[in-house]
Amino acid sequence: MKKVLAALLCGALAVGCLAGCGGGGDDAGAAGGNAGGAAGTEAAGGNAGGNASGDYPTVVMAYMNWAGAPAGLERIQGLINDYTEENLGVSFELEIMDSASYSQNMKLMLSSGEQIDLFNAISVGYTASVNNGYCLDLEEDDLIQNYGQGILDTMDEVYVNACRIDGTLYGLPQQRDMATGLFGIAIGAEYLDGIGYDYASMYKDGEEVIHTDLDEISNIYAQLHEKYPDLYVFSPQEATLSQGPKVDAIGGDTFGVLLDPENSLVVENLYTSQAFRDLCDIMYEWNQAGYMSQDALTDTLAATSAVKAGTCMSYATATKPGIRQQESNLCGRPMIIFQCGDDFLKSSSVAGMPWCINSGCEDPVAAMKVLNAFYTDPYLSNLLCWGEEGTEWQKTDDGHITFADGVTAENSEYYNNVNWELPNQFIAEIWEGDELDVWDRMEKFNSGAVKSKALGFSFDNSAVSSEYTALTNVYNEYVKALFFGFTDPETGIPELQEKLEAAGLQKYMDAKQAALDEWAEANGIN
Repeated sequence: MKKVLAALLCGALAVGCLAGCGGGGDDAGAAGGNAGGAAGTEAAGGNAGGNASGDYPTVVMAYMNWAGAPAGLERIQGLINDYTEENLGVSFELEIMDSASYSQNMKLMLSSGEQIDLFNAISVGYTASVNNGYCLDLEEDDLIQNYGQGILDTMDEVYVNACRIDGTLYGLPQQRDMATGLFGIAIGAEYLDGIGYDYASMYKDGEEVIHTDLDEISNIYAQLHEKYPDLYVFSPQEATLSQGPKVDAIGGDTFGVLLDPENSLVVENLYTSQAFRDLCDIMYEWNQAGYMSQDALTDTLAATSAVKAGTCMSYATATKPGIRQQESNLCGRPMIIFQCGDDFLKSSSVAGMPWCINSGCEDPVAAMKVLNAFYTDPYLSNLLCWGEEGTEWQKTDDGHITFADGVTAENSEYYNNVNWELPNQFIAEIWEGDELDVWDRMEKFNSGAVKSKALGFSFDNSAVSSEYTALTNVYNEYVKALFFGFTDPETGIPELQEKLEAAGLQKYMDAKQAALDEWAEANGIN
């Protein structure tokens, strides 16, 4: 984002001055010591070009988390920097921004020439980042083949190829849940206990989520509201639109979707569908019953933070293996996870938040070597995911990790809440409460999910960019109020549809259908 960065980052700039990514020196840098072990050094690709004077190129990496820059950011950045200078000959800086400001900040920084070399495209928009010229072709001059081979060895080729746009690789997926357990609902266990709800008997076949339906969730909410009238029952989140109905928002937006994604490649209108109406109806019912804050449309506090603060009891989430422990960690209290939909792998799941190298990066080789190290070196992955051993966390006798002595979720100086966004959490330690085979279970979860026929499709919307802008403006004005339950669907949906049609929805959908048809023919999918 821009030179107005200081006012926008809201305290996220806990690192030093943004030195240029240039200054690529020679290959005679510091002799590689071994902060992360010999295997890690080899996997990272050796020294990237520092020199004996310590004049290293600097790589700046940016991503978002829910709460913004943690108190221990500078210390963790320093440990990573010590490693990258010694083993790669590259200095390292880390920008962590809160989720509410990340999209705006990144757009300003990328468009204005602020130094950001590695960035995650979450909320910025991967296709939008490519269309705006922010993303480097990762195969230009065999960049990834020469300096990121460890990434290619780590990631499934199918997932890598799903990040191609018009055949060009601009981003890389992370190791995470590619599938989504739809319409998950997280509720604090203490509140369920308070109404005498016997959730313990509802688990089946060793699963960590309870499969149910929204009627049962409504029944639970009515009891919670009566028992705890001073607390909000439910915190609505914008992600519910993509984590609720089983529709595929192909191309990374909802202006033309697949309503029957496992069987059909017909692009249809989400906003006149029964799936959207059902979502709006249930949210309207919950809102009118008083389950939500009336400031929900403008409140930027993460739902997990609201539950942690004790002002709210539940929220919607995507589910996956390890979700119960993840959400319990984030909320600082045991959470019970219900799931009301299928496990689904949509077309944009893989490429929804890839890691990219800024096209303006002055030393792409240094940036690629750093990125490769985060995908392949457990020492770096642990620092990024969990912080410093002995300060934030310690190992347990059974092979897990847990908080260091005297440390809790409340006072930890570095407790990441977005490990799914980071390059490779699969090589990091496993937190106490998760099964030690959680990543094996994750692979089975991904492979066993219902899959969209359009998996791997991406949409270049540059030819209909004006329509996209107009449609986005309508979305911002009308859609959130509808699926947060502030607008009666009976009158709100027809008004929304009229505005979308006037903004060019049909033209946009036609362009998306044409692109999908061309992609399907090229890939032999019918």
